[in-house]
Amino acid sequence: MNKIIIAFTSGIILGLLYAPAKGSNTRRKIANLGNDLKDRWNDVTDSVANRIDSIREGVDDLADRAVEKVESAQFTTPPRPF
Repeated sequence: MNKIIIAFTSGIILGLLYAPAKGSNTRRKIANLGNDLKDRWNDVTDSVANRIDSIREGVDDLADRAVEKVESAQFTTPPRPF
C-alpha cells in the first residue's frame, strides 16, 4: 500500500511541476496535497488503531469467558478413576 501512495503522490507532484502555472501556485498546490495526504494517513492510522483496540477487547472477553468455563468445569466435573 505504501508503494501505491508513493507512486500516486509522485505522479501528482510531477504533474504539478510540469503543468504551466506560476511557481507560487504550484508550491501551494503541493503543500495542500501534502496536507491532504497527511490527513488521510492520520485517518487510516486512527481507523487501524480503533480496529486493533476492538479486536483486543474481543480477545480479552473471549479469554475471560474461557477462564470462567474452565473454572466452572473444575468444580462440576467429578474426578475420573484411573
